Amino acid sequence: MAIRYDWLTRIEDLVPLYPEWADLARRTEAEVFLTPDWFDVWWRGLAASRRLVCLVARDQGRLVGLLPFAVERIWAGPLPLRLARFAGTDPHCMIFHLPLEPETAAEILRTAFVHLLGAVGCDAVSLTPVSALSDILPAVRAASDPSLAILDLDDGVHTVFELPDSFEAHLSGMSKNRRSQFRRDRKQLTERYAMTSAIHAPDAADFERFIGFHNAQWRAVGKGGNFGDWPENASFYPVLAEKTKAIPLIRFHDLTGTTGLLASQFTVLSGKTVHWRLPARTLDPEAEKLSVGKVSLIMLIEDLIIAGVKRIEAGRGEYDYKVGLGATSAAVHRLILCRASPLGRLRLRLLLAWADFLNLCYYRIWFLKLAPRLRRATGLRPAPLWRSWIRTRI
Repeated sequence: MAIRYDWLTRIEDLVPLYPEWADLARRTEAEVFLTPDWFDVWWRGLAASRRLVCLVARDQGRLVGLLPFAVERIWAGPLPLRLARFAGTDPHCMIFHLPLEPETAAEILRTAFVHLLGAVGCDAVSLTPVSALSDILPAVRAASDPSLAILDLDDGVHTVFELPDSFEAHLSGMSKNRRSQFRRDRKQLTERYAMTSAIHAPDAADFERFIGFHNAQWRAVGKGGNFGDWPENASFYPVLAEKTKAIPLIRFHDLTGTTGLLASQFTVLSGKTVHWRLPARTLDPEAEKLSVGKVSLIMLIEDLIIAGVKRIEAGRGEYDYKVGLGATSAAVHRLILCRASPLGRLRLRLLLAWADFLNLCYYRIWFLKLAPRLRRATGLRPAPLWRSWIRTRI
């Protein structure tokens, strides 16, 4: 029988499907960002002026696909354009698996793209960022349609730790010097601070304390850090932590000593994958000399291996210290779809040209180079990232 498609545009109509959606997400090992627990908090707190367009696909009554999209108007200079992307995600969310049954994924994606670019009137559908390790790439390529144009561009790399079955096996992949240094630093931290480790699911108050701890580290070097640059996160994550504590969805991996919290790692659980979102560490110079940040990361890896996790997604970019601790890099794709017409391609080119212009002038020149110099000269505090720049990160 043919797949039946429904399109929901109100969260009130989607809520009754949460149990089925959660079951589908478990079966397909969908990323946590596309599960009802995450989506509900994100949509109610961060959707703002966005419009919900959610595809629901059933095969003989059984839910085989559910894709929530957030549709918003963004500006390419004076030109207003309509963009769709997965609701619940941001430019840092790396998705490996969608809540789609594999045998129907291509057909469901094709139907979604055609509807969004046709009936909904979107100028583009952005899936960025897409990892080369994701099953999204082959599914989108298989979802080709004469009415669709697919833009697939290089967008740098992200870092992953592919975890073995034992912590000793992971350590054996590091250099002898790094293994020895880790053991010495952990031993000295334990002796100097009576260091202990703990894993817990935070509530809202715990997350507020983490935000303060993280902010202090970055303000000490004149930067805003994640919650200063992206202030919406400071309101979103405490609510998410409170509402999902019983699951749990968020975990803190803390190192504590006689002087208080030494380091904390904020992670998000997604089946056998963990997304390492943010680290934070003390400003104590003695602890810094003993590489408390790296020790905390290696102990996080140990905890996750024991818990049966198979992959840590460790964020955009390539960092020598992560590679030295056993990480590898995977390519990131900038994956965008538009209408396969001259006008559709032109509007997408204009949007990308504006995004690149804004990225160069605002982010690379002003935010990264000029603004820090101005702050050092005047003592001004860092300002959040421009919302207009954030929305063009497609």
